[in-house]
Amino acid sequence: MTNLNKLYTLYDVHLQKEQEVLKDLLINHLPKEYTSKVILKLANDNITVDSQTVRNTKGGISKNILVFNAIIEIAKVYKDISNRLKKNLQTTDLKNNKKQ
Repeated sequence: MTNLNKLYTLYDVHLQKEQEVLKDLLINHLPKEYTSKVILKLANDNITVDSQTVRNTKGGISKNILVFNAIIEIAKVYKDISNRLKKNLQTTDLKNNKKQ
């Protein structure tokens, strides 16, 4: 479980807009398999972490700026994918409606 208030405090996220963006990324866009993706992303930078560290960081149990940043970057990638999908579906829907 993510403790957003604790994360806001740990990572100095005080502006309302920043809090909304962080909440959206963590709740709506972070994939189920985020731990393995974060571990792989950090391993590419020669940083070794385990899944418990990743989960504890996301949950606000421990503070690790490198891990937290990787979590946010993974969520941003998935948000971009989601937005592209929505755009493609809207474009397809518009084309289908014109044909009718």
